Amino acid sequence: MVIELNFVPEWARRPADQSPYARFEDRPRGRGRDRDGGRDQDRRRPGDKSGYADQRRRGPESGGKRRGGLGPPRPFRTASTPSPSESDHRTERPDTRPPPIEVTFIPERRGLKPLVARLARSGRAYPLFEVATLFLSKPDFYAVKQEVMPGGDGAESVFLYQCAECKVVFLDRNRAVAHVLNKHMDLFYAREEKQVEPPKGSFICVARCKLSGELLGPPNYHEFNERVMELHSTRFASMSLDAYRRQIVNETDPALIEQWKKEACRQIVYRTLRAAEPLIFKRRNQVESHFLEHYAPALIRQGRRFVTPGVACRDLEDPQIRRVVEESWAHENQFPLKMAVSIQPAFRHLGLHMFKASGKATFVTAIIPHPIDPLQAADGIRRILECLCAHPGVSRQKLVSFLHPEAAPAAPEVAAILHALRWMVEKGHVIEFYNGTLAIPYRRPESAKVDTTSKPADQPRV
Repeated sequence: MVIELNFVPEWARRPADQSPYARFEDRPRGRGRDRDGGRDQDRRRPGDKSGYADQRRRGPESGGKRRGGLGPPRPFRTASTPSPSESDHRTERPDTRPPPIEVTFIPERRGLKPLVARLARSGRAYPLFEVATLFLSKPDFYAVKQEVMPGGDGAESVFLYQCAECKVVFLDRNRAVAHVLNKHMDLFYAREEKQVEPPKGSFICVARCKLSGELLGPPNYHEFNERVMELHSTRFASMSLDAYRRQIVNETDPALIEQWKKEACRQIVYRTLRAAEPLIFKRRNQVESHFLEHYAPALIRQGRRFVTPGVACRDLEDPQIRRVVEESWAHENQFPLKMAVSIQPAFRHLGLHMFKASGKATFVTAIIPHPIDPLQAADGIRRILECLCAHPGVSRQKLVSFLHPEAAPAAPEVAAILHALRWMVEKGHVIEFYNGTLAIPYRRPESAKVDTTSKPADQPRV
């Protein structure tokens, strides 16, 4: 599985020597919401134009690509949304109040492992929020937790219903029943077609569904009502039955009547697949009754919290659930705080490290920053550290130009600097960011150190 780590937002395209990565500190490891909580990250000093959180809030209104082009098309299809002709004829008025449902996006393990491997191979530090957005851009990489909020308006009477087969969640049990009938009946019954005698009698008209174009038969035919109910439940369950009946017209064209007679010669029968002794049903309503009695109770789970794979959430049939999930995804994609908090424990468990740059943005890396004292380092190492201390956020090329401005690119002294720099990055003495900028980890001043003989020292910050 290939995962691209091409994070190049517009704010990072400024000259390298203007990068603010001059100081780093460990990300707090406390449980629950981070100390910044989305609040400290929004602060910035007057005149500071490098605030990471401020830049993240820029959306389409800023005229640039949202989040450096990482924002994908909305990963939710609306094919199940009723067409205008359907919604215009609804008799019931939809409830516009949002249900008391909380939606949380959580990472899937199938996305964590390959991403951690890419981070480890690159050796660079990446913005945690951009990594979280990468998870949100791939439905395979996240799952959606839907939970009834305790204490919400009418929450005590709200239940969720999940299809055990595909994990899709519904607020309305009737919609869940219609879903399992339409999507999963083939797992339990085999459809077989056989030829029968054509209908006998004189027919002066035939009913036609305006939405699908299918012929339903003459209104006086004994199977007419069954055919209407079947088409409504399988194709247009989002409409009320009365609204659907208004979409049926009678046609008197003799050619259409003959066409219906030919179609009526093909009869569909259903044979059970899981019964010890196979049963055969000639009518769909018989199959539905058998299915609801024997299989539906095990397929429809009732509860107050369920988790659905991100891929399954692309085709949500319950309009209220779909609306809540889409709105939550849009909000999280703009500011993926919940996803960022969710992936941190998994990253730490897989050996990654989180730290903050200038007290603002949080970064993730596979190399633990390890500051060293320039005065105790060799001359070549010391010169690199002193240059990065004076010019934080420079690129490799800029660093070489500061140390040896007159040297040719293939000169031995340039190769020595790059070799030493590569070793320093691997050891964590220098941090290389995703955009190629360099900085040294924050090192606590000697005066700030605590005597360990008197009391335990604070954990060092990076």
